[in-house]
Amino acid sequence: MKKLLLYINLIILLPVLSANAANALKCGNDMIQVGDTTWEVRTALTDNGGKIIGKENAGTKSTSGYYTPDGGRDYISNVEKVEKWIISVPGGDGLPSCYELTFIGPILKKIGSVAECK
Repeated sequence: MKKLLLYINLIILLPVLSANAANALKCGNDMIQVGDTTWEVRTALTDNGGKIIGKENAGTKSTSGYYTPDGGRDYISNVEKVEKWIISVPGGDGLPSCYELTFIGPILKKIGSVAECK
């Protein structure tokens, strides 16, 4: 019975743990994580020998909804720029690793991989 519970816990926890790994990447002595600002990412790259290979304006994202400060209801509409960066990060084997970062406004929202690192 204890083994069964252990296996069930592992099955539940492994996807959660691996999903978190996709939300951060190591850059020298720093970590670049979802939620970082463009300034924090740029600083981590500069301090650790990484670089921005390219930037692309990917459009805009519109968010809207009701905000209730102090019991009031105010409708808020906001449009933020979506920007994609291709970055190169020095790897432990001497070869660079490249990633695609997606920012909405100044906040990193997604870290993706790139097929080729130029």
